[in-house]
Amino acid sequence: MKTVAIIQARTGSVRLPGKVLLPIFGKPAIQWTIDRICKCKEVDRIIIATTEQPDDNKLADLCYALGVSCFRGSKNDVLDRYYQAARSLSLHNGQRIVRLTGDCPFIDSDVCDAVIRLQQVTGADYASNTIHPSYPDGLDCEVFRFEALEKAWYEAKKDFEREHVTQYIIRNPEFFTMKNLTAEENLSHMRWTLDRPEDYLFLSAVAEHFGRYDFSTEELVALLREKPSLMEINSVFKRNESLDIDIQGEQAGVLA
Repeated sequence: MKTVAIIQARTGSVRLPGKVLLPIFGKPAIQWTIDRICKCKEVDRIIIATTEQPDDNKLADLCYALGVSCFRGSKNDVLDRYYQAARSLSLHNGQRIVRLTGDCPFIDSDVCDAVIRLQQVTGADYASNTIHPSYPDGLDCEVFRFEALEKAWYEAKKDFEREHVTQYIIRNPEFFTMKNLTAEENLSHMRWTLDRPEDYLFLSAVAEHFGRYDFSTEELVALLREKPSLMEINSVFKRNESLDIDIQGEQAGVLA
């Protein structure tokens, strides 16, 4: 079964314009995401899903320079952009999609592989580590079957369901089987995402410390426990609250 990672990214952020192209230790943030996802054992292909807006020309150019496929679609109907990106790859029923976002430069390939395997083993329509968050903000990974995405594309009508790829799926558990991957230790208070200037300072400081892109989650957690002042750089900002829905068969996973 083909597994494709579709990374949702654009440059038009209000809080931090051009964030996915900001340099982190010498290379754009989105390239960090791409390079780290390339380490996934369970992912067959990567594609960037961005917008048709002129502001995203530089992002598309970077993708081509890196040899990464890039699909361009709607700015506001993100669900349609995502679905059309999947269609452009000739995906069909039974194949799985890994949804990632370009503002997670420290994404962990092992965590993503664990979520993919959870979906594989259970056969769930949707699996993630985000419904009941226990991993650091910035390690978010969602995996779903193509037919679940297609059903959402056909049936989602509300604006927020079109602006967010998986909201229709998550909010309709009666239509979809869902599983959540939970870390052995709750680290959801840690913030490793790129959304604000303070996040950029934090990520840059961490990257400068390691001097390489392939450090592990364990290494970063150890660093932050040794130097908790690093977390203070962006700790004032909290992650979005998870949706309060019941997930059957929640499965504990090993922190990767």
